[in-house]
Amino acid sequence: MEIKRLNEGSETWNANTGACTSAEIPFYIMQPGSKAEAIQALLAAAPGTYSGLPLKEIRFEGYDAGGNMDLTAVYSERESSGGDDDEGEEATESFDCGGGTKHMTHAISQTRVYGGSGDDAGGGIGWNGKSGSEAEFSGVDVPCADMRETYTKTMSRSKVTGTSYKKKVAALVGKVNAGTFKGWSAGEIMFLGMSFSTPSKGAKKVTVTFNFRVMPNESGCKVAGKNVGSKKGFEYLWARSETKDGGNGYPEVQVNSIYKSIVCESANFGALGL
Repeated sequence: MEIKRLNEGSETWNANTGACTSAEIPFYIMQPGSKAEAIQALLAAAPGTYSGLPLKEIRFEGYDAGGNMDLTAVYSERESSGGDDDEGEEATESFDCGGGTKHMTHAISQTRVYGGSGDDAGGGIGWNGKSGSEAEFSGVDVPCADMRETYTKTMSRSKVTGTSYKKKVAALVGKVNAGTFKGWSAGEIMFLGMSFSTPSKGAKKVTVTFNFRVMPNESGCKVAGKNVGSKKGFEYLWARSETKDGGNGYPEVQVNSIYKSIVCESANFGALGL
């Protein structure tokens, strides 16, 4: 089998950028054997790039009267190849910080400022004054920052419409970052989901939107006057209280223990392709 390049072939150049966007180079295969063997031989022999363009495919043109074969090596920009490589695409970021609330049943610190009774709420907010199983704490909604980040990225349609990719995305919803992600430390950002609209038939790219909620990590946390150290953004602090007789027949609340709970699983967001 002998491979000969016939001529320079055809090229297409972008009028705005002045860059070559596609090229087709013809080859003549003498004594090719089978078609598959000839194509594999040209794939191995043809240059991997041409004018900075990657080799996309080999096109079979036909046989001549002597049984020799005409093949064409096709080169084009990566984004027009229909592949799943989105490494060169940059995501567009948008950020929103609005007002939200968090519910607190125990104060950071608390002082009785009126009344001479001997009861002590022990940091409990909205205590009904009862003891034992009848004790309740209504708590209060405290203003806090509600931060959201959205990333928009153009990605390969064949990638995002595939079932395997959709399953990976679904598995990450509601999870927080296990490591640093987009400048946020581990535990600070939660994936809320993604969305896209499939374009017209034949389009190779689709615009995908990824939504995240942000809650910064905290240090020097206090519950009911007790220092409890640091907590990650989506971890949850809560206290277990006990009501007892504080003397003179007045009940009081005593915080017996404070817990830091992990309520969201952590994951690596690398599978999103951002």
